[in-house]
Amino acid sequence: MTLSPSDVVFAEATPEQQRRAWELNGVSWAPPLSLPDYLEREKHLSQQELARDGGCKYWVLHLKSDPSTIVASCETTRKPVLIAGAPGEPVRRGVGYGIASVYTDPAYRRQGMATLMLAKVQEFLDREADCSALYSDIGRHYYGNLGWPAFPSDQATLHLEPPSPAEPGPDSGLQPFVPSDPPATRPLARSDLPPLCAADEALLESRLGAPLPAGGGGAGMARVAFVPSFAQISWQLAREDFMARKLFGVSVERRGAVTADGKAWVVWDHDWREKKLKVMRLVATHDGGGEAGERIAALKALLEAALAEASAWGLQKVLVWNPDGEVTVACKAVGNAHEDSVKLVLDERLDGSIPSFRWRGEDKRDTIWEDNYYYCWC
Repeated sequence: MTLSPSDVVFAEATPEQQRRAWELNGVSWAPPLSLPDYLEREKHLSQQELARDGGCKYWVLHLKSDPSTIVASCETTRKPVLIAGAPGEPVRRGVGYGIASVYTDPAYRRQGMATLMLAKVQEFLDREADCSALYSDIGRHYYGNLGWPAFPSDQATLHLEPPSPAEPGPDSGLQPFVPSDPPATRPLARSDLPPLCAADEALLESRLGAPLPAGGGGAGMARVAFVPSFAQISWQLAREDFMARKLFGVSVERRGAVTADGKAWVVWDHDWREKKLKVMRLVATHDGGGEAGERIAALKALLEAALAEASAWGLQKVLVWNPDGEVTVACKAVGNAHEDSVKLVLDERLDGSIPSFRWRGEDKRDTIWEDNYYYCWC
């Protein structure tokens, strides 16, 4: 069926329309969950702190003649951001949005319907937010042409060797990974995370308020970061916990790890669909350039804890988005210390989750997106 803009209506979804949109996109996105479990998960996520009370809005493009026929859909989730402008200016707290689940019914594709919907979403965002971000699974150009240019998508992947054909899960039989120094870290439970998230946020704001290192580039560029709040982190934890219960009948207990001195920690996410353990946050609070070796040693211990967690769940990869110099050195140290059991790959992500960012309106200032770790994803 061929459509024109006059045939459709853009609107915030009713509960019935939202369920229909989930039924449509669940055909592609539900596995490894069943479709009923996927619908239950999406409803569950809509009730989390980050999403409830209007934090997440669900948008649809429906036929004017039949509001129950969903042509395209997406969602936008409100998230606080930290914005640093010119040197000497205070860091400002702003409003950002994450855009996700952009989907067009296959019967109406290649007619510009998603483009029309996203243009309408931009109008909402320009009234409500300083900026917005999304993670493209369809390359760098489509969303870039709509105003969301792609940002760096470097990544470090630690592969557990040798590869195993086993499916993920607590009983996968994958050979356990043994860290070099097990006493160097302890596991983090969900209840440990709120104070760490608060400390992380304060550290990030302080870092954004400091000048960029001399000679490192970026002079005069705006700097922005999504706040690594507990509301953001707990949304992702709720997602993985729901899937663990449905797929394996168990709950996730270890949400990350912290060093013995409490000065560095990692928070992770189990992705059973992609068979990876994804690092949401990796924080080392030691100050001063003279302590780089101490920070790298702490990061190495945390990455080893992540590998141990991955092997316990039958996940063969630990993934870190946009690692900085010290994290990259720590990844290499892990690979060197475990050359028979760990392979490190440093590359650019081109096939999915490509970060894309847009300021409000016609603002196209040069921007550094700080700390674009997996916690930003939604």
